[in-house]
Amino acid sequence: MQPLRSIAEIPFRRRPALELLNLAIDRDQPDPDYTGSGHARLAAVALEDAAGLCRVIEDALVLALHSCDLAAPRADDVELEFFVDEVARGYSVTALLSTFLAARLAPLRGDARAIVLAMCNPYQAILAPPPAAGATPLWYAFGDVESWLDPDGRGPARPPVRLRAPAWRLAGAPEAVP
Repeated sequence: MQPLRSIAEIPFRRRPALELLNLAIDRDQPDPDYTGSGHARLAAVALEDAAGLCRVIEDALVLALHSCDLAAPRADDVELEFFVDEVARGYSVTALLSTFLAARLAPLRGDARAIVLAMCNPYQAILAPPPAAGATPLWYAFGDVESWLDPDGRGPARPPVRLRAPAWRLAGAPEAVP
């Protein structure tokens, strides 16, 4: 594969949710070196905050994205990094989240009731609703995101896939949503 020339060429495939979120292997801690990306549709996903409060998001399009570790802080956007081993081992490209969503979100969204970004937001950028989301609410984290698999669902009201972050926000909302 040749070096990438556009955002449209970045591999961003539909993947099984457990593979996408690095939950297909048994682990006791998140893997800080995991750089997988892609998308999956989940019947439900739990968003847990630092206080242990959980919000269940039903019928969600989950986008697994990797924020660039060396990026400069931005108040309203996140610089993403995509690792493309198909080009060369360790090869990566960067793009702003807003630009990536403008180019790639509309055909992925379908009839999902919500969009969830499984993406670390280390500088706590406050995101506006992307136009490509239409009226579909978009959830994102403030801080780092960890993915967990709770096979028993932690009770009847909780799905097995849980994303944990210090806080969760709804794009366009003035503050974190409890």
